[in-house]
Amino acid sequence: MLLAIYSVCVFVCIGYIAKLLRLVGNRESGILLGFLLNFALPAQIFNGTYHAHIDIMFLQVCLIGFLCSIGGGLALFGIGKILKVSRDSLITMSFMGAFGNTLFLGLPIVNGALGEAYANKVIIYDQIVTGIPIAFLAPLILSMGGKGGFRPRAVALRLFQSPLFLALLMGLLLKAFPISIPDELFLPLKSLAQTATPVALFAIGVQMSLKGIKEEWRLTMVCLLGKMLVAPLLLFLFVILMIGEFDDLLRMALIEVAMPPVVSAGAIVIKAGLNAKLAVSAIAFGILLSFISVPIWLYFT
Repeated sequence: MLLAIYSVCVFVCIGYIAKLLRLVGNRESGILLGFLLNFALPAQIFNGTYHAHIDIMFLQVCLIGFLCSIGGGLALFGIGKILKVSRDSLITMSFMGAFGNTLFLGLPIVNGALGEAYANKVIIYDQIVTGIPIAFLAPLILSMGGKGGFRPRAVALRLFQSPLFLALLMGLLLKAFPISIPDELFLPLKSLAQTATPVALFAIGVQMSLKGIKEEWRLTMVCLLGKMLVAPLLLFLFVILMIGEFDDLLRMALIEVAMPPVVSAGAIVIKAGLNAKLAVSAIAFGILLSFISVPIWLYFT
């Protein structure tokens, strides 16, 4: 577990240092993200989806994780109302607090803590709990920022233009076939998928900015309180009170729910013209905080 977090920290720091030293510019960063989003991550999602064991219990855990994450966002909405923050900050806090970095950051941590079998489950968990809901909510958030209206067609287009969602669909469709695909055919795909985690973490480091934390540190702390304390606490209490103890599947869900705000939510907030500084600060500081908070949550399970 600690070794996995150490590896995550190293890759993120390398990306951040490369940005500070200007070893990676906007052009290189764009190529890197294009390779990640269009090739490496779809390969990882397709491979993981096809080989993951999916049952009713797993889907129930996804639902519980989703409800706890949304609960964190709703708690932030209530706190924001009490603190009388601006409309833009209220929407930003609630949206950022509801969706965690379940794939880029969550997958390598789960892989190190629980093994490859659960890392494959994370790929499907991410799409159910984070990817698809964000695709539905993105047009709504943009409309709140005056950047267009909410249309079901826009949601459908966003989903079916996403290589990640299409990779998930293809993996599920082939998984449903009665004929299994030989493992030898997956070798090139697995090689491509293995590049996803280091490239994703490096890209997070390149995109990370600590400049806005000074200006929005109070709201940043409130946002991370809801995302990384309230949401996992809801899951923790549910398991202790209703189930009695944690197994590895529930530990996977706890890690995912405790993840800091996801980068794509921040990009939507910025595009909508809401509180961009708060979004960037929550992502950056949340990543650093997760290196401490996630081991603490796992310790209590």
